[in-house]
Amino acid sequence: MEVKIEALRASYGDCLFVTIADGDKPFIIMIDGGTATTYSHKGGKGKTLSGPLKQKLDALKEQGLAIDLMILTHVDDDHIGGVIRWFENDMPTGSFVKRIWMNDDVEINVGAGLENNSAQAASLKKRLMDNGISFENQKVKGYEENFEWGRILLLAPTEIQHNRIARDIACGLENAVSTRYDVDIKTLIQEEYFCDKASPENDASIALLLQTNDGENNLFLGDANIDTVISSLTGIEGLEPPIHCKWVKLSHHGSKNNFKPELLNLIDSENFIFSTDGTRYGHPDKEVVAWIVDRTQSKLWFNYSERAEQIFTQQDMLDYTGLDERIKVF
Repeated sequence: MEVKIEALRASYGDCLFVTIADGDKPFIIMIDGGTATTYSHKGGKGKTLSGPLKQKLDALKEQGLAIDLMILTHVDDDHIGGVIRWFENDMPTGSFVKRIWMNDDVEINVGAGLENNSAQAASLKKRLMDNGISFENQKVKGYEENFEWGRILLLAPTEIQHNRIARDIACGLENAVSTRYDVDIKTLIQEEYFCDKASPENDASIALLLQTNDGENNLFLGDANIDTVISSLTGIEGLEPPIHCKWVKLSHHGSKNNFKPELLNLIDSENFIFSTDGTRYGHPDKEVVAWIVDRTQSKLWFNYSERAEQIFTQQDMLDYTGLDERIKVF
């Protein structure tokens, strides 16, 4: 069984495809859709040009393949913008997108609350309903589903985090841009690690463990709350930390507010994914990169070579032998 990961060039957002080769036909999972330009954008003379997402979808159609499961981790624009533009321009059939997981404004029955105020989520939900396309909501920590190839176990959000964003998704905090790429790794890891509060939108993000029948573990953390993820990883039946993973897509594009060094005590990953061009919030934060470089021998995967080239100083390359061989680009 082979699991292939693709991180599309989705600007400062996430758009990943997970292809699980099991039997005659692969099982394809799409996780988030990036920004609107990930699907299409205007070129010279106003001509509409296909973005990486549309190119990928067209390729799947040409091969006679479909998306078996689309997971929209949360309703931030850099995760669902590309899907909204796709659905506005070319609403897919239920045979091409077979299932959708998307938490919306429907609260889980653990208390009263207000209605979801997010125009983005409401727009997408209405479009799905108008076209008779169903989606599955209320996907929270502890939900597990088995497939022929393995299972998906959700690590986040908790029911409380889910309902808070359902009540008031419009209110949140944005991380300030402060790359600190000029500071070398050895200096950064000597500092006390500080993790600020993440936004309610990110707290409500789905994070998941994808586990195949042959024992391969992969983590896709969306923009999830790091404390929720850490709590979940310490309580998975049959998996004792450190959990060996082949791939880990870091939460919130490698933001320091969605990472804690303790995570590296709970997982042992061959590869970490940084999915962003850094244009809006300056992600990934170098503090996150520093801890991974210093405490692991993992490969660091970027979907923008330009971002990878900016992060490391000459001193970093001198301090960590073979670091250049660990830096990879999709």
